[in-house]
Order: sequence, then structure tokens, then C-alpha cells
Amino acid sequence: MQYSDLKIAIVDDNSDNIRFLEALLNKQGVSHVRSYRSGSAFERSAKQNTYDIVFLDNQVDTIKNLYDLVSELVYNETLPPITRLVYMAKRQSAFDYACEYPFHSNQLLEVPYTPQDLATILKEHTLQVKEFKLAYQFIRAKKYKNALLKLKELRKQEYPNYLKKARNQLLVNLLLKLGHYSLAKKLLLPLADRNIQWAKWSLFHVNYELKDFEACKGFLSEPQTRQDYPIRVFYWQIYIAFQTDNRELATAQVLAFPIEDMSPSMFRLSLMVLHVCKEHDAIDNLIRRKERAYSEDPALSTLLSALAIKIRFLETLDNKEKIESKVLKSIQNDLKSAITRHASNMQKYCPDEFNLLLIMMMLIEGKEVDASAKLLQLSHNTLDDPGSATLIAYLFFLVKDLEHAREMLFNAHRALGKQHRNSHYVLAGLMHREVFAKIYQEESDQQEAYMQFATRLFDSGEYKDTIKMCSKALRNGINDQALNDLLLRSSREAGLKEQDYIHYLQQAKPRQTVVS
Repeated sequence: MQYSDLKIAIVDDNSDNIRFLEALLNKQGVSHVRSYRSGSAFERSAKQNTYDIVFLDNQVDTIKNLYDLVSELVYNETLPPITRLVYMAKRQSAFDYACEYPFHSNQLLEVPYTPQDLATILKEHTLQVKEFKLAYQFIRAKKYKNALLKLKELRKQEYPNYLKKARNQLLVNLLLKLGHYSLAKKLLLPLADRNIQWAKWSLFHVNYELKDFEACKGFLSEPQTRQDYPIRVFYWQIYIAFQTDNRELATAQVLAFPIEDMSPSMFRLSLMVLHVCKEHDAIDNLIRRKERAYSEDPALSTLLSALAIKIRFLETLDNKEKIESKVLKSIQNDLKSAITRHASNMQKYCPDEFNLLLIMMMLIEGKEVDASAKLLQLSHNTLDDPGSATLIAYLFFLVKDLEHAREMLFNAHRALGKQHRNSHYVLAGLMHREVFAKIYQEESDQQEAYMQFATRLFDSGEYKDTIKMCSKALRNGINDQALNDLLLRSSREAGLKEQDYIHYLQQAKPRQTVVS
């Protein structure tokens, strides 16, 4: 089989590893190979070049690891659907950091690997792209229904197992993209019964959309799932705990997870969980334990300092009106001293965090006008980041600029709907829930917000999200004709029937408490 036309990228900070892999690829007849020693160098190249396969080192303990980078490049469509992502790792659990993408093939290459391992990857990728060429073209053009029909034509084809898997994954993800969750579940159940892991994870995501949280929790508690995917189990259990209003469980997940195995993104999530649950002593303990792990790395040590200062700011801003003036002045001096001490390193390693800290300092000092002006500048650059947009919405709320606070929260909601289902999605979703409740405190305000969000989503052509928002409004007591009309129009535009979204309309079971 000829591989001379394949364009391959290698991203690894170890030059020996790069030379070894390049030599093996050249022996297989691959002539277009480019290597990059950093994620940022690859990111610049990917914006100008198209790659068929990308081999990635599995280092995760960096401010922005390659899993996070790839998620961004898939999200903004820099990497086309045909690009295969191959993570090189020493153990299966390292692959746990990679989330599933709708259409990009995603696999582990366990280190050490052999020439035959590489030959298999090249062969399977080439045949997969050739066999499903038209479907991929439709997917890239966002003609998902056409792609689904094309793949359905191939369901009776006799394929080797790896092509069956690729076809079935594409079929399932197209059904999910189109909102046909019940059909996807019907396709997945027999595969999940055979203990096929990708099918079980896809079924988990279907059950999540269908709001069958008991089925989700059952899968996450399976011994094999917990053993092979501890990272995904960690952040999904936290998110489902908040969805079911069980904050004690979310806190327990954070406290039970080994601190040495927490990546920076997991640590961010953990701090926010403990902050929301008001576990202040646990926050201090977590930071102290992580300080020891990050002490040798200036970038990670600086990020830790920035996050610790940010959490202190959030605690203070949440309770500013209740704090005595002398105590507030002391806290203000401590925070200013901490920012000054780490300023140069924060500007170098995490400038976005540094800019937010300066705005929070203005708020503590009562400089609302200056803070508002800085927030307006930042808000234009964070529309695609749901977590940052949500935090900025909250800061707008603190300066009593409700118009911009609500606008940023809506932008965060839109970005959240497009976010890949990873720890960043869970963190942003958690923050959005909390900030929404602060900005829209009255039930009537929340109901009005649901209506406004639904109308704007419909006007921008986001019909599936419109259905979700309309359903949320109906569950919360709004039941006027305009809302029902919007729901029906959205379902028609999305090509969905009532059976495809009826689960959104069902009331969640009330949580049992001691009182009830």
C-alpha cells in the first residue's frame, strides 16, 4: 500500500523520540513528515497545513497540554474530520485524558511500539478515509443528514472489525449531532452488551442527554470503567453530582482523588468545586499539597499561585458586604502583595489569569468604573471560552452592569453547547450554573431569561439548543403559547419528532432530604 501522499505531524519535546518515529515512518514510504517540539509550534503549522495523522506525546502536566490543545483545534475546525489523532503513551490510563470527538479517529499507541504497530495505523487510516470518503466530505460541509444516509447505505457491507467500528462510531455520532438520541441508544445497546468500551462511553453520553442519570452513575461506578478511565470518571461524577444537586458527593470526589494524578485542568475544576461548596479548609489543604508537586516547575508553580489568589478573590468578593472594613483592608493588602510578588511570572506564564486578578483587585478597592472598562476590553476576546466568559459575566454583575453580565452569560451558554465533553466543559458548566443563579435570583427573572435565550438561539439557527432551553422553561412553569410555538418550530427546523426531545420535558425527580 502506498503512503507517499500522507501528510504526518509529530508533536514531541524529545528529539530522540522524533528521530526514531521519523525513521520508522520513512521506511513505510511516508515522505511528508513534519515534527514539532512544542504544542504552540504545531498549532501555528496546523492553521496553515492539513495533516492526515498527528502523533502526540502524552505529557499532560503542563499549563496547556496536548489534549487541551487538540480539543481547541478540533473545536475551531483547524483539524478536519479526517485527521487521525494518535496519542503515544506508556500505559492505557494515559489515554483517559483524551475526550471523544464526534468525527476524528482517536487512538492510543502504547510505548514502546514496533514497526508493525505503525504499519497497522497507516493501513487502517488509509482504508478508512478511502471507504468513507463521501461521508467525510458531507461531514466537513456540515451536511450531517447526507453523511448519515451515505453511511446507512454501507451497513450491509462486509468490513474488517476496525472499519465496522469506524462506521458504527460515525453513525452514532451523526445521530447524536442530529439529536436522534433514542435511535442512537437502540444502535448502541447490543454493542455495549458485548462490553465494547467506545460503545459504552457513547451510551453514557446518550443517557446523559436523555437525563437518565441513574444509568450514567451505574456506568461510572463499574470497576472496569473506574480502573481504565479514572480521569473521565472523576469529572463526570462531579458534574452529575451537581446536576442531581448532590454537592456532598462532588466534594467527596475531589478529596478522594490522588493529588499527584491531578492535571492542571483537573486542579482548576477541583478548586472551583470546593469553592462552590464552601470547603475553605479543604482548598487550603489542596493548594499546600499541590505546591510540593509543582515546586520544581516555574510555569506550573506560577499557575498554582494565580489560581490560589483567584480563589481568595472570589471568596472575598462573594462576601464583601459582610466583611468588616478593617478586615477587608487587611485582605486587600494581602492580595495586592501576593499579586506584586508573582506579577512578572504570571505575565510570562499565565497572562489571562493575571489580567483577571488585576480587575478583581479593582473591585476590592471599589474602583468599579475602571474595572468595568477593563472587562469590556477582555469580553471581546473570550466569546469562545465558556469558562472565561462566565467569570467575566459574574464580574460585570459585581460592578452592577447587568446588561453586559447577561450578554456574556448568554455567550458563555452558546460556547458551552459547542464545547467538547472534557474537564473544561464540566468546569464551565458548573460555573455557569452558579453564576446564572446569582444574576437571575428571582424565579420570574430566570423564566424570562429562558425565554430570551431560547429566542436568540432560534434566531441564530441553533435549533437543538433552542429545544433544550424551551424545555427548561416549560419545566420551570412557563407554559404560554409563544413558547410552545417556538418549541414546535425548532423541532421542525431540526428535523426532530416529539419522541426525540420528550425527555427534556420530563420533570427531574426531587432530591430526598431528611426534612422531606
